[in-house]
Amino acid sequence: MKPTKSRKKFFLRAAAVFLTLAAAVSAILAAIWNRAAYAVFRNLTMPSLRLDDTASWTGGESHLRLSYGTDSENQYLDLYVPKAAGQTLPKLFVLIHGGGFIAGDSQSRQAQFMYRYFRDQGYACASVNYRLAQEAAFPAAISDCKAAIRFLRAHAEEYGYDADSIAVWGESAGGYLAVMCAVTNDSEFMDVKYNGQDAYDAKYGISAKVDALVDYYGHIDQGDTSEDWKALGIPSFVVKIANSWLEGDVLQGYENVASFWLRKNISQMTAEEFAAVNPYTYIEKNDLSGLSAYIIHGDCDITVPYLHSQRLADRLTEKLGKENVHYRLIHDMGHASDPLYSEKQLSEVKDYLGKTLK
Repeated sequence: MKPTKSRKKFFLRAAAVFLTLAAAVSAILAAIWNRAAYAVFRNLTMPSLRLDDTASWTGGESHLRLSYGTDSENQYLDLYVPKAAGQTLPKLFVLIHGGGFIAGDSQSRQAQFMYRYFRDQGYACASVNYRLAQEAAFPAAISDCKAAIRFLRAHAEEYGYDADSIAVWGESAGGYLAVMCAVTNDSEFMDVKYNGQDAYDAKYGISAKVDALVDYYGHIDQGDTSEDWKALGIPSFVVKIANSWLEGDVLQGYENVASFWLRKNISQMTAEEFAAVNPYTYIEKNDLSGLSAYIIHGDCDITVPYLHSQRLADRLTEKLGKENVHYRLIHDMGHASDPLYSEKQLSEVKDYLGKTLK
């Protein structure tokens, strides 16, 4: 039976009403979550930079998979030392990859952007590999990075760079590790022995001190971030979808990736246990004289709230003085966005290091 004209009109009107309602609901949702919608859009449309994996470097010497510790085969680093300019040895820039404590290595995309640019700018670059959460719980990754720094300082003459003052960079989870390296002292997280430690420490007393911190969108606060996302207008379901790779079987039943690394749900930690994880504990109690910091975060980051970096910058400014802390909130940038590693942006980091490392 063919539909009558009146039934056709009814279905057309019903369809029109449905589409109108759908458009209205979409408009309302977009109005309510306009910031979230824009952030998602920017992340989905972020331009990529070319990273040629086949490129070879002829500007100096490469020392790949140098073992800095003996506890694990994953305690290694990749070192790139450019040719010295006259009698001046290159300064040392230590790089710590991100990956939520469960992924990544010394050749991550972001680490490659960093060492490829800075070795060509005359810096000795050491990209550090460390034990991930699947292999070793907190504080292993921190202890590994501090052991790598001591190894690099001890072997500076052997490999031909200047380690009197050292810069450290990290992104995301690596940003947290870099911050912890910068704000802790030589009595904290020093349980990993570096290769040659017995001989070098007895003769020189090798320190893990760093002088310049470059933090790219670091996951600084390991606690509940729901209030941060609420303040930024990003609903929890958007964050959950964007970071679904940090969930699942790999977490072994823990409530989030940081809890898995700590081997205890953060919501169940005592104040004393959480204080040991919290960078602000060490910022408050340690002497940080001589340290300076350059902190970068994107305002469309839907993995780590940029309030992490804002709070860190504010506290370090109180501790170090505003002349020693540089905070940049980059418009339209997401988490680990390639444009954060553009030549223009990295040249600003280079200018900072040039003024800081003496």
